[in-house]
This record gives sequence, C-alpha cells and structure tokens, in this order.
Amino acid sequence: MKCQRGHKARLHLTPDQLAQIDDQGHGARAMWNLLHELWQMTPKCQRSLTRMDEVIRQARKDIGWLKAVPAQAAAQQVLKTYHRAW
Repeated sequence: MKCQRGHKARLHLTPDQLAQIDDQGHGARAMWNLLHELWQMTPKCQRSLTRMDEVIRQARKDIGWLKAVPAQAAAQQVLKTYHRAW
C-alpha cells in the first residue's frame, strides 16, 4: 500500500487580508448562485460561455458587492467551474 503525504501551509493573515478573502469567498458563492439562476432561465439555444461572461461583466459594473470578486482571477474561474459542473 502506497502512503501519500501532503503538506499543509498555514496562513497567518492580517485582519484586513482575512476580511478581503472572506468578501471574495462570499462574492464567489453569490456569483455561483446568480449564474445558476441565469443558466436555468436562459433557453438552451442561448447558453454559451461568451454570453455568460458578458452578463458577469455587466453585473460587476451594476452590482456593487460583486466588485469584491476579482474579474480575471475568480469571476472567470467561477464561470468555468460552473459550466463544467453543469
């Protein structure tokens, strides 16, 4: 039997960094939920990554709390992960 070992690195974050990571996590979760609702409401012939990407970009401009989620790093990854999961 092969023994697998991993490494855990503990982060020692400042309160500001912790608050920023917390905001990003909650924003990504909320974006996932919004994407899920949009995906279900959109007709199958109009479901595409480019269209959903445009909607995310517009939502980040219109909805203030979505700005906590970085555009390239997290927002695009949430969309790609959701698309793969669906």
